[in-house]
Amino acid sequence: MINPKRVLLVDDDPGIRTMISAFLATTDYEITEADSAEAALRELSVSQKFDLAIIDFWLGKDHAIGIMDEIISRFHDLSIIIISGGNGSMDLEKTEAISDASGAVVFLQKPFRKADLVAAVASATE
Repeated sequence: MINPKRVLLVDDDPGIRTMISAFLATTDYEITEADSAEAALRELSVSQKFDLAIIDFWLGKDHAIGIMDEIISRFHDLSIIIISGGNGSMDLEKTEAISDASGAVVFLQKPFRKADLVAAVASATE
């Protein structure tokens, strides 16, 4: 793999992280996983430049707007894909609208197909 695109994957569910990593394993993406907003910000601070962040909208009981704001203010050229299956306190249409307004380039509703994720990642990293 020559100069793979670097993806920061942020989800508090290890099963989802494993699935997404498996979906992207056959592509030209290097995945770094984080299980919280705090871990993601540490990775962003110490690691080489990322090309994309895939972030679950609901990280535990908190939403991802804070980490999105931080990424957009500090890492202007980092694209963000938001994924969500909802959490019962907010409908998915509202979650998607907030994600779009906060700067996400793509919103994917869980569960999603491998082809949809790969297409979204390819589009967001072009």
